[in-house]
Amino acid sequence: MTISQKELKKSKDLVEKLLRVNGNKYNDWLHQQHQQFIEENQDLILQALSAFTGQEEEEEKSEPKVAEQVSVKPQSIPVTQN
Repeated sequence: MTISQKELKKSKDLVEKLLRVNGNKYNDWLHQQHQQFIEENQDLILQALSAFTGQEEEEEKSEPKVAEQVSVKPQSIPVTQN
């Protein structure tokens, strides 16, 4: 289903107004929706990561590569207050 920009803006404006009436902010609500979607799809994410690391391990067995260290630092996502 394709949603036009006009329909999307109309829905967003209505949700923003309803949230404002209830004392909530759209960006906070949207972030919460994203987090919920990620949590609901956590199994899929883990399967994809497992498949990726499994594939990577197979490549390493067939072709030895120079080890690279990658530093991953956890980052928080700032929430913009309107």
